[in-house]
Amino acid sequence: MKKKLIDFESVTAIILSFIGGLLDVYCLFNFDIYGMLQTGNLIKLVMNLIDGNITMFLATLSIILSFTIGIFFAILYDQKRKNKSVKGLLIITMVLLLFTIMVPNNSEPRTLSYVKFIATLLFGLEGAFIFHSFARFGDYAFSSTMMTANIKRFVSNIYERVVNKDKTKGYGIFTYFFIILFFLLGVAAGYCYMKFMPRFTEGFMGLYEYNLILFVPLLLLFITMILTIKIDAKYHINEKQ
Repeated sequence: MKKKLIDFESVTAIILSFIGGLLDVYCLFNFDIYGMLQTGNLIKLVMNLIDGNITMFLATLSIILSFTIGIFFAILYDQKRKNKSVKGLLIITMVLLLFTIMVPNNSEPRTLSYVKFIATLLFGLEGAFIFHSFARFGDYAFSSTMMTANIKRFVSNIYERVVNKDKTKGYGIFTYFFIILFFLLGVAAGYCYMKFMPRFTEGFMGLYEYNLILFVPLLLLFITMILTIKIDAKYHINEKQ
């Protein structure tokens, strides 16, 4: 059977890739810590330890542990739901993101206060749920913020299509290309907002101006949840058949 050029699963993965890029650059710019890119956090963990920056060492360790705990509970959720749906994970992520939006940014970018530290822990959980949800969509093994893996798979699909003349790999080339592209667009959107938006120094906007960009991933997560309804409906029909 000929595969569609695009499907709900691939669209969902592409949206989550954009979200991953935006949230990672937001966390890096604001906290000097990644939200989902734990390889980067492990590098920063060692660097902070060697530099004697105990505050950032503990903060980085905390978000790694928060991400780890989030993955554990995401897997536990999967087992309880028997891998049937990720809507619950997306709903939990949206609720956590709403709480994150309400945490004020009461210190300069790339610095952490005790209040902002709460946000990093929430981002660790959110990142885990998004990361775990991401790999559940499509016929290919996606990896949200691990673009090294996605680039490798992108090139592998090109090789199979060009060298081995495997026409079925055209879909993988198309999908991986857009996953990488939208991750870059997410990074660009988040960085441009954080870098070029006019700065406020006091009042409500002084505390929450950075957080306004987080309404974008919140909206996209809601759209993703709607798409999962379509995905679940398709699989439910297939199971009956």
